[in-house]
Amino acid sequence: LITENDEYPKLSEEGIKKFFKHGFDYELGWIRKPNTSHIEQGKHGKTEWHTNETGARKNPGFDNKKSKISCYGDSFTFCRQVNDDETWEHELSKILNTNVVNYGVGNYGIDQTSIRMKREFMQNPTEIVIVGIVPDTISRIMSVWKHYYEYGNTFGFKPRFVLKNEKLHMIKNIIDDKKKFFTYEKYLTDIRKNDFFYKEKFRKEEICFPHIITIFKNPSRNFKIIFWVLLIEFLKKINKNTSKIEWHPNKIIMKINLMWRIKLYKNKEIQKLLKEIIFDMIDFSKKSNFKLYLAFLPQKDDILFMKNNFHLYKEFIDELNKNKEIKIIDLAKYLKHENNINELYSDNNEYGGHYSKKGNKKIAL
Repeated sequence: LITENDEYPKLSEEGIKKFFKHGFDYELGWIRKPNTSHIEQGKHGKTEWHTNETGARKNPGFDNKKSKISCYGDSFTFCRQVNDDETWEHELSKILNTNVVNYGVGNYGIDQTSIRMKREFMQNPTEIVIVGIVPDTISRIMSVWKHYYEYGNTFGFKPRFVLKNEKLHMIKNIIDDKKKFFTYEKYLTDIRKNDFFYKEKFRKEEICFPHIITIFKNPSRNFKIIFWVLLIEFLKKINKNTSKIEWHPNKIIMKINLMWRIKLYKNKEIQKLLKEIIFDMIDFSKKSNFKLYLAFLPQKDDILFMKNNFHLYKEFIDELNKNKEIKIIDLAKYLKHENNINELYSDNNEYGGHYSKKGNKKIAL
């Protein structure tokens, strides 16, 4: 639930300090910094990732080999919740006997991926580049502050592209230095103007005075979340185990976000923006003399939806395929026919987290 307090969330000074040490990037918003590491939890236990001196994920046994392929993208490219030798890039390295370099960064939209690839490719050139994206990238390209779509992601300031006179125009990251994080309120007029979700989602789901009335603005969302939160709190007070139901409030939110993906893939203007970002990457690949592949890496909730309904981004891919210069790998074609989809993902809930070790092997093949 969000309230009027979330219009101006207080940013933790300690949190900002950690963010600048491990993740801040003035241009992209955030990045995996060189020589960093982190431990994460999945359903199979703890996992650990490490980056090397260039900010790429370590690839045990292949780091010193020649690189024919590099990969850019989001957390499904980076492969969170598995160890360094369990990523699909590592599996692909074993199959092709080359160092498949992993420059994925969690929560990136294809807009940030494009900017990073152009910035860094010439320092680490390869014959082939694979750009991995989750279908939710169509939401991510509409944000300049992630907080307006993923409530609570308050450090997530980023650049984005818009179309002006049929051409891509980049809106630079507005909060691009440390001082601005402490005075971000001064920049909210521009941030709100350039973030699609501020009016379309955040304001429509915000509970503000008079609270009882604004709860009814979005009753199916608000009352369901309130019910589950109150039930969890009650069970905790009487010392009952809540582990089996603690996912339920998030389940409601993730379902709403899935509905947003479906809605945005039907929006011709937003589809056009996504296509132009992809076409711009193709132009860069031709100028820089490498082959570009675009890999759609669906989340578990995407696959579950497509198993029971329709392919949520098929129309978009069909449009892209009219351009013979685009090489597309759609993993949904293969994953939606899997009998035990749970084994391919790292969490047991409907969202699924990221690909598991088994899932990454499947992707590589």
